[in-house]
Amino acid sequence: MEDPHASVARYLRERRESAGLTRAALGALAGISPALIQKIEQGTRTPTLEALTSLFDALEVPVPFREHLVSLSLSTRYEALVPIEVPEVPADDLALLGNLAQPACLMVYPTLDVVARNDGWARQFPGLVAGTTLLEWMLLDPIAPSVVLDWERQIHLLVYSFRVTSPGVVAQTRIDELVASCARSPAWPRLWSTEPAIPDNADAPELLLCHADTGEATRMALHNLEFSLPRRPWSLVTVAPKQTASRRMTP
Repeated sequence: MEDPHASVARYLRERRESAGLTRAALGALAGISPALIQKIEQGTRTPTLEALTSLFDALEVPVPFREHLVSLSLSTRYEALVPIEVPEVPADDLALLGNLAQPACLMVYPTLDVVARNDGWARQFPGLVAGTTLLEWMLLDPIAPSVVLDWERQIHLLVYSFRVTSPGVVAQTRIDELVASCARSPAWPRLWSTEPAIPDNADAPELLLCHADTGEATRMALHNLEFSLPRRPWSLVTVAPKQTASRRMTP
């Protein structure tokens, strides 16, 4: 896998260039010398957490990407955790999926591999089965734009997230494999080489879907829930109609 520091360095350089900032201009905003920024971007100097924070603030890096890049930066400073190895989806996890009323699946990030799904997910996302990836389904299955009505916005965010968060985490052979597969889509070169507008509600993601049961355009809240106990290499991903007003819990 790629050196985690190289991934951080590349992201910071691309983010600065996308913002149209010179190193001198970024240095003035972040309170860091242009010479140090150059070394960080070239990967010859490991930034401190304080320097990273200043650069993130100056470049307005979204919170989810900040957390990922900080974890990458720290990954070589401490002993790596023992990888979570779960060869197949346990029956208890499948039972959890089956008991959920809303569409749900188990997904591995950042490659977006689907490893299991419930009946609601199968109805809502036809063809997005275990053994496929969300990226490939969105780009290569012709039904995807008729299901995900804000397709352009969502696929651009997914591609960008994959491009930023995979290096240093995913084996390069796997990244190359997914890139080659997705490149069959005519939209791929544009999506891969440009940066999308990051939504203000990045911590409260939502989708505009054609509801599988009603056929109506429905705004759905997206939940990506990680397993802490038991530990799993996947997340529980589910969508549910977005609530327009908060409801008070009754005792």
